[in-house]
Amino acid sequence: MATRIYIASDLHAAEKAWRKFLNAIKGNVYRADVALLAGDLTGKAIVPIVQRGGAHEASVLGVQRRAKNDQQLAELRRDIADLGYYSFITTDEEAAGLATDEAARDVLLGRLMTERVREWLALATERLAESNVPLYLIPGNDDEFAIDDTLNSPDYRPINGDGRVLDIPGDLQLLSSGWSNNTPWATPREETEEQLFERLDALAQQVRDPRRAIFMIHVPPHDSGLDEAPLLDENLRPTISAGDVLRGPVGSTAVRRIIEKYQPVLSVHGHIHESGGERRIGDTVAINPGSEANHGILRGYLVDIGKKGVELTQRVEG
Repeated sequence: MATRIYIASDLHAAEKAWRKFLNAIKGNVYRADVALLAGDLTGKAIVPIVQRGGAHEASVLGVQRRAKNDQQLAELRRDIADLGYYSFITTDEEAAGLATDEAARDVLLGRLMTERVREWLALATERLAESNVPLYLIPGNDDEFAIDDTLNSPDYRPINGDGRVLDIPGDLQLLSSGWSNNTPWATPREETEEQLFERLDALAQQVRDPRRAIFMIHVPPHDSGLDEAPLLDENLRPTISAGDVLRGPVGSTAVRRIIEKYQPVLSVHGHIHESGGERRIGDTVAINPGSEANHGILRGYLVDIGKKGVELTQRVEG
């Protein structure tokens, strides 16, 4: 009997997408045996909600919102969270000070990130208490190390697989890494291709049988069709030619080398939101579910793995 894997990635603090993911697992919507979340759990933006004249105001995607009572304030905060942003209630003076104090903003963002990750894991532990489907997740290159203590806490149901090789249902093993090759944005978990290869190779050597292993690596393999993104100029702006945005491969050569060397039955990736799909690299089926979490859309993949390998792949969304 095949083992069904349910895969998503790159939720980036989007509350609605996280709740949809948990509900799909709890309700056994896809009859999955294992759930995987392939990195980038946190968001990048703070939206101040300013107290003014007995009400609360915030600019959300360029639209000025005003909450006149507690119910409207809760709705405003929920809408901000569903976009993958962090809100906090403040004054005009404090908001103005934060706007010019990068260090203070970083401290606040780190606290808000950690709080939401803690809330997410607590919610998962509650919602999945009666589910027999294990949930394995990893941070991605965008995620700060400040969240790691929370991810590794034994108090929560989801299991952080980052930097580990774990036995999972179906007589399978899961190799996981949230690191990426270098990016233009100098994110927390990135390194050179050679360093990344050494990291992944050390993990892969712990795998009993690659043909019974899933490699969950946040960054996709280079030039795989799962890593197409706008090419940037020296100012980090998209390159335009004849009115069109030029796109090209931005994935990792180290990840491609690891897949070609070990040929796991399945490799799972994320990182490039607009490049969802599936490809073959030798005997390996490689998956990137893609992401539109900030629009409230949960993209995912179902993969059935039987005794002879991958038997089914299916894109799902909700």
